[in-house]
Amino acid sequence: MKDWLILLSVAILFFFPILGFAQAPPVEKGISITVEVPGVPPPPTGGGAVPPAPAKVIFKGRAYPEAFLTLLKNDKVAATFFAESSGLFEKELTGITGGVYTFGIFAEDTEGRKSVTLSFTVSILAGTTTTISGIFISPTISLTPTQVERGDEVDIFGQVFPESQVNIFISSKEIVKETIASPGGNWDFKLDTGPLEEREHGARAKALFGDGEQSQFSQTLPFLVVAPGALVCEGADLNFDGKVNIVDFSILLYFWGQKKPENPCADINFDGVVNIVDFSIMMYWWTG
Repeated sequence: MKDWLILLSVAILFFFPILGFAQAPPVEKGISITVEVPGVPPPPTGGGAVPPAPAKVIFKGRAYPEAFLTLLKNDKVAATFFAESSGLFEKELTGITGGVYTFGIFAEDTEGRKSVTLSFTVSILAGTTTTISGIFISPTISLTPTQVERGDEVDIFGQVFPESQVNIFISSKEIVKETIASPGGNWDFKLDTGPLEEREHGARAKALFGDGEQSQFSQTLPFLVVAPGALVCEGADLNFDGKVNIVDFSILLYFWGQKKPENPCADINFDGVVNIVDFSIMMYWWTG
């Protein structure tokens, strides 16, 4: 009997209930899953039941050139490997028994920045080859500076699949900016903070490529916009020792509730009062 291909959705709807498998939740949008079912092997010479054959799972998708990828199976590392210089990747897992599995995958770019983890749950039939394609790893993201005077620029950058369109979202103002990654997978956007309010903001990115392919969002990174001339302070490091710890917390408590405190740096977000917002910023940058 020749090998033949069936869509996993058909297998889930018709074969899995018969075989007693649990129906898995839908996978991430844009991911395609196919299952190759081999011919039925002949019965063993001595008779008796044929033992279930192990399955094979193949993962295909887009990352960054020479990205270091980690593949998870039920929250445990199943494999690590590198993407090609083109940014494409393919990895095969063998010896999988039939059942429902949660797979996850994330990438680390050439600068050591990590993507978010893309997770999906799939039902695997014993003896089949399941191909999971259309995986699109989210961009990595960095920004500098993390504190900027209003009107200056924040440089937002990272790596992504080469020549993807990268959309940068500034959550506090519902601002969306666009840039195109280089052939080497690097992307960069210089954000003018003039239109932003003097407070904390967040930036995150997602990638688009080809005919509607898109990644998940990257992680969200905060940055603080302050009044011109306010950067004599060093954010949550209130005693300027290069760390954010219990000493800085003590200083914050001393000026707690004060409006326009004698130590202006205690008002970390420069909104005119030392309060829970300043405490939240300090906890984010806490080093201990």
